[in-house]
Amino acid sequence: MGGKGSGNKMAYKNAKGAKSPVIGDNGLSVKPGEMADIVRHCVTTGMIWPEIDNKDPEQLQQRAMEYFNYCIENDIKPGNLGLYATWGIDRRTLYSQMQREPSSLRTVTIKKSLDILSAIREQLAANGKLNPVTAIFWQKNFDGLKDQQEVILEPRKQIEAEQSPEEVQQMLEQDIPIDVEIE
Repeated sequence: MGGKGSGNKMAYKNAKGAKSPVIGDNGLSVKPGEMADIVRHCVTTGMIWPEIDNKDPEQLQQRAMEYFNYCIENDIKPGNLGLYATWGIDRRTLYSQMQREPSSLRTVTIKKSLDILSAIREQLAANGKLNPVTAIFWQKNFDGLKDQQEVILEPRKQIEAEQSPEEVQQMLEQDIPIDVEIE
């Protein structure tokens, strides 16, 4: 694997890992104590809060409100994965259940909560508080948005079944631009 001429590219780093985004503090810009706060909040909402019946729409809604209020009171940014943790459910299971029960009250409750998170990200981006690349990533991966271009092809002339091959060739030659040298 790797090596010259193998077609595989190898990632090289210097001895100290100074160029790596994940070695040392390169990928983090936190002040002392900030990481402890982040971990404390994640553990509190994901492990310390009592479990709920995540099949019950009322309990899902109540827990979502508790999570959003906790985020407000502690001045932390709410996120999808944090919300899923408070519900005691992982992302894959949640989306699988939403696919199986698209019109259930449970799915409607989940979608409302996710729409709130989407609106928060939208406001952060609109107010310049979120890097546009990050906003686009979140909106594509969590909010279901996508870049889409629509291409409509309309033939100018229809080829009819009763036309001879010569007639079709003549018609195509008339439609295809020919390079002409201009002197």
